[in-house]
Amino acid sequence: MRNYSKVLKIAPAFLLAGTIMLEAQQRDSIKQKDIEQVVLIGYGKQKKSDLTGSITALSEKDFNKGAITSAEGLLNGRTSGVVVTQSGTPGNDAVIRVRGGSSLLSSNDPLIVIDGLPVEGGLSSINPNDIESFSILKDASSTAIYGNRGSNGVILITTKKGSKKKLQVSFNSFTTYNTLAKNVDVYNGDQFREIINTMAPDKANLLGTANTNWQDLIFRNTASFDSNLSLMGNLFDKIPSRLSIGHTENEGLLLTSNYKRSTASFTLNPTLFDNHLKLNISGNYTYAFRTNADEGAIGSAISYDPTQSPYDAQTPFAGYREWYQQDGAKYFFRGTSNPLSQLLERRNIGNHHRFYGNINLDYKFHFLPELRLIVNAGIDKQEGDGKTEISSFARAGYWNGLPVGNYTETNYDNFNKNLNTQLNYIKNFGKLSFDLLGGYEYQNFDYKNYNSANQLLYVLDPNNNVADTYTDPGVNLQAFFGRLNLGWNNNRYLVTVNYRRDGSSRFSKENRWGNFGGAAFAWKMHEDLFKDNSTINELKLRLSVGAVGQQDIGGYKIDYFKQYDVSTNAYYQFGTGANTYYLIARPKGYNQNLTWESSTKYNAGLDFSLFSRRLSGNVDVYLADTKDLLSIVAEGALQNLRVLGPKNIGSLQSKGLDFNLNYQMFKKENFTLDVNYNLSYNHLEITELFTDNIPQGGVGLGGYVQTHKVGLAPFSYWVYQQVYDSTGKPIEGVYVDRNGDGTIDSFDKYNYKKPQADVTMGLMIDGTFMKNWDYSMAWRASFGNYVYDQVNADRAYFSTINNVVDNTLANSPLDFAKTGFAFANKESDYYIKNASYLKLDNVTLGYTIRNNNFIGDRTSLRIYGGVQNALIISDYKGLDPEVFNNGLDGVIYPRARMYMLGVNVNF
Repeated sequence: MRNYSKVLKIAPAFLLAGTIMLEAQQRDSIKQKDIEQVVLIGYGKQKKSDLTGSITALSEKDFNKGAITSAEGLLNGRTSGVVVTQSGTPGNDAVIRVRGGSSLLSSNDPLIVIDGLPVEGGLSSINPNDIESFSILKDASSTAIYGNRGSNGVILITTKKGSKKKLQVSFNSFTTYNTLAKNVDVYNGDQFREIINTMAPDKANLLGTANTNWQDLIFRNTASFDSNLSLMGNLFDKIPSRLSIGHTENEGLLLTSNYKRSTASFTLNPTLFDNHLKLNISGNYTYAFRTNADEGAIGSAISYDPTQSPYDAQTPFAGYREWYQQDGAKYFFRGTSNPLSQLLERRNIGNHHRFYGNINLDYKFHFLPELRLIVNAGIDKQEGDGKTEISSFARAGYWNGLPVGNYTETNYDNFNKNLNTQLNYIKNFGKLSFDLLGGYEYQNFDYKNYNSANQLLYVLDPNNNVADTYTDPGVNLQAFFGRLNLGWNNNRYLVTVNYRRDGSSRFSKENRWGNFGGAAFAWKMHEDLFKDNSTINELKLRLSVGAVGQQDIGGYKIDYFKQYDVSTNAYYQFGTGANTYYLIARPKGYNQNLTWESSTKYNAGLDFSLFSRRLSGNVDVYLADTKDLLSIVAEGALQNLRVLGPKNIGSLQSKGLDFNLNYQMFKKENFTLDVNYNLSYNHLEITELFTDNIPQGGVGLGGYVQTHKVGLAPFSYWVYQQVYDSTGKPIEGVYVDRNGDGTIDSFDKYNYKKPQADVTMGLMIDGTFMKNWDYSMAWRASFGNYVYDQVNADRAYFSTINNVVDNTLANSPLDFAKTGFAFANKESDYYIKNASYLKLDNVTLGYTIRNNNFIGDRTSLRIYGGVQNALIISDYKGLDPEVFNNGLDGVIYPRARMYMLGVNVNF
């Protein structure tokens, strides 16, 4: 318990506040009620009260407030079972996990479907202002209709549509002032000089006279801007339409990082033939420009000698100080790079274009109105280019001791085409409601990549920039699917059965097709047990089981196929003469037995609503077993003509609990208060592996601090048990002899803690007061997650400070004072740190003027301000306890603290 300290002190109050206040919003308009009652499901819609699966629906009112520039930001902390981890790097995609994911080393990303179009990649290029709602499908009975891509959950996104009303114009704009919330604590120049003079006086001649804070030099306070304009109305009084444009600029905290995004979208959704034919036509275009900073400079800033000045006019390295030695006309570098040079003498830019859209046709047959034909055709085209230039006189521009520079180019062109057609028959037969859906789906992904063949060495060979073209074989997916929904006695008893037969070009003909399906049952218990009870408005039991799959193994598109690589420079001579040399081809490794990952998932849930629906919520418990795990693993010597390749390697189990509560605490004329609270518990465990211990988390020189092992969570830490002296200080190199053989070796390492949280929570409070004021506050918490403190493990020891081999000096985090380590002890459990946290993600306050003589009867003007990433409470001393990279906290781009001011005008 002592490891939770501050966070656990806050947790009871947080849990109590969440449990008491909860969440439940009553809608103030008919439109909002309709949104709440009708929920997107796979290839269709359903009334919320008739859902049989575990599905969470979020509309605009439920979204996160504040400086949100990415679609994922709308979701973060808003519902149980969904964890969103966002990067500090401008324009980077967030990592989304639904119920922890179901894979080990294959993709754990949920399937994203936008207006019926399944898309690849993240959502950073999607304008969040164009999103109307999310439906998050969590259990297998809901996701099984997506078959081979349903194992990690499905997120259905609906974009905003046109309106039959008069022209409505909305303009929203905000700006933020961005600051660095925290630095890595390292020694300043005076402290560092004292360490060297005391502990390595023979190196005192290498010390400088400066007092340089390198982190202050590479980070800056910045501003970001976001503006969006939308027009919605009835074009020609016949076609509901919407047009929107948006522009975002985010100058990163790290020097030279920048992100700009411009978006445009349109929708047309007319109805024809007396409402028998509904059309939805949409198109979305995004252009993004990025300047990518060398994030390795963050690590260099932590480590560079603080007694040195950043500049040295006497060196030939563009005026920057560097550690080097000279051999005639050649310069060879040693030690840490100058972080300013890493950033300012390197230019890495990228352009990204994306167009996605679809045409949806929904035709209700004239001769049989119970039967509908639904056709959805869509495309998602993403293309871009990038270039990196490094100055000839920058450290990274030297080759073999000479200033030659570096230039590379990349281009890509990815094209996703999708077509799905469905027949849907809906009819009531007395007390029986009958809903039958059948369909076919085709999706094809084409990929093209262009890369410069080699670095351009300006001085040695200016013609070396020859472009290679690499065409990926792509992926083709086809499927037949169906679903039957039955309801009895006014839908008091509900049954759902669905099935999908999926084919993927990733697998051989013998393994190409997979069968997936699910079944669910729901009982509206309140109509039988509490019919006359005015307190209980809804009490529904849900039970489900399903089988879903996974086929995403990254770049291995046709691994079952026997292929040959043709050499570019290896020849064999047949005969004699100049024309008798032929390029050599060699066979590549392959795996004809590769097959789907498959997950069988069980779910039991209870939905409830009380007190005239002011208090509502749900609780779900689930169990998921995944077998035939896909992974890229080492091949045995001479086994398969390669070192690494994809295999089906084992099984994984996930189990947990999702809990959501909604409470409308107050709804008065001058004061409203709505609260949403959610809690998730998730436990992942490897149940079978082809080999019992697969090392992970390499930390150099053959060392590993994580492992995959049966009976443990993925990426569990695998370390030595540190021994401490009577004062609590770690004794260097002294570990517990756990197997008692008198020798300390790898057999004494043990599994200690894991990176995954046991429990995550979210709490959102919002409302109004004095009619025109609105407020919101969003909290998140995570408990039981541990990180490997690689920032200290890599730097906080004396042999790094006093680099004898390179004859250089390097700074250290202050953790060195706690350990006094002379050498690296990277595999010690000392570096496994509790990273539980409580975060205040956002606080927002706004004031709205409406029905005012100054602005007009149809116009509303809202002015708002707030703080993003406002507060973090955690015992972890690193930059941020919320890390990527499976719990390894190396050097991360810090998330900015953002002070926001914005305006929203509607007329």
